Amino acid sequence: MYSRDLAILSYNIPTKLQMAIMKNFETLRQEDNKFIYKNYEIVESDSSIALHFLYELHEGEVVTPFHHRIELRKDAKISTDFDMNGVVFHIGLAEAISYYKIAAPKEFYIECGYLTQQQKEWFKKLYFNGLGEFIYLNKINVTQDDLVEFITADEPKFAKVVRETAERAIIPIGGGKDSLVSYELLKDVFPDSLLFSMNPIVASKEILDKHPESAIELKRELDLAKILDFNKRGYLNGHIPFSSIVGFISIWLGLLYKSRYIVLSNESSANEENIIYNGQKINHQYSKSIEFENDFRWYVKNFVTEDVEYFSFLRPLDEIHIAKLFSEHAREHFFTFRSCNVGSKRNEWCGKCPKCLFTYIMLCNFIDDATLQKIFGKDMLDDEELRELFDGLSQSEAVKPFECVGTYDEVNYALTEKHKSYKAEKLPKLLQSYKPKEIFYNLEVDFEGENNLPPKFKEVLREQVAKLHL
Repeated sequence: MYSRDLAILSYNIPTKLQMAIMKNFETLRQEDNKFIYKNYEIVESDSSIALHFLYELHEGEVVTPFHHRIELRKDAKISTDFDMNGVVFHIGLAEAISYYKIAAPKEFYIECGYLTQQQKEWFKKLYFNGLGEFIYLNKINVTQDDLVEFITADEPKFAKVVRETAERAIIPIGGGKDSLVSYELLKDVFPDSLLFSMNPIVASKEILDKHPESAIELKRELDLAKILDFNKRGYLNGHIPFSSIVGFISIWLGLLYKSRYIVLSNESSANEENIIYNGQKINHQYSKSIEFENDFRWYVKNFVTEDVEYFSFLRPLDEIHIAKLFSEHAREHFFTFRSCNVGSKRNEWCGKCPKCLFTYIMLCNFIDDATLQKIFGKDMLDDEELRELFDGLSQSEAVKPFECVGTYDEVNYALTEKHKSYKAEKLPKLLQSYKPKEIFYNLEVDFEGENNLPPKFKEVLREQVAKLHL
């Protein structure tokens, strides 16, 4: 199951009801609970590589096992002539968070591997910040030091993998506009790029099917029935740092496919928090932020491999730049791309969620109204029922929606520009009471700012941005 599925489950439960039925974190902490990462197994056949992970939640004498599975179909490009135990162990540690969060016990035992104190601190930071939204919505008062304690087996640490990798890119394809922009800008420069998707939605599958020789399709299976059973019984639920899971899996793929570059499509606005809670910046997109990217690159280099490099190609850009690039380079994807978590399984835009409205706003100055309304099924700026979402996206005093959306400044720049294009009597409903913001919005791209682009990738992006007329 793709992360979108869990997002849908969480999104469809009204927050107040969801909060009312959940168990209390403090009560769970007083119980005799512990979480165990029992083992992982690598099962290789002639046709596939399967990774099996076993976790256990101990509530006193009641033990619930969780079985998690990832499967990759083999092709001629895959080479398994290296010790993949270390990277697979780390995939399991990243994946464990989906099950750990159910009761969020203090003690997290790792029986199948070893972490140094430095590594434990790294994962404590990931779990704390990656579960920030979960902590906020469940009104949990906990510090990074107190959330979780990793207790590991007394074993030698895994050796780093040394691998000769080629100057080839692996591009994760999620079906939204950002990854499609990366793909379109890089496909001619890196013609042997590989396209990777986990449990692809229809939009992603269409891209993979157009390039079967370059497609990497991964099957990921959560122990979903047990997760849902715990949810029904009122245990904790909430958002996880899914991109950190994608990160460790993509490093594994880089080693399997002997590919140097893992090319993400996270932009600068992923760095902005939604709200500050108990002094902690709560960022729905934490595992897409430059802070996580820097931390992850450091961790991989020091503990996994130095031969696969993870970075975001779009990091120097704002959502405004990406929307403009999408409108110019991805016309063939206008009616197939999907960013909506709610409607993705039905291959549609739901037209009611923050992601739909935000995407519409970002594109409204670059795609003509008739085409945009055909894509989304309506003029979203003329839907009064979206007023609360509109205010959450455009007003800094409101709580920014817990979705992958851009900054207040980006939204207000786009809305102000769109407002200027209308005559007063033709303004759509959401713009009728909107007051344009006379703010200076710097559209220049700072390529020398904080990003990790290798020189060749930076050159490609710089050339394309120079052609934009904003």
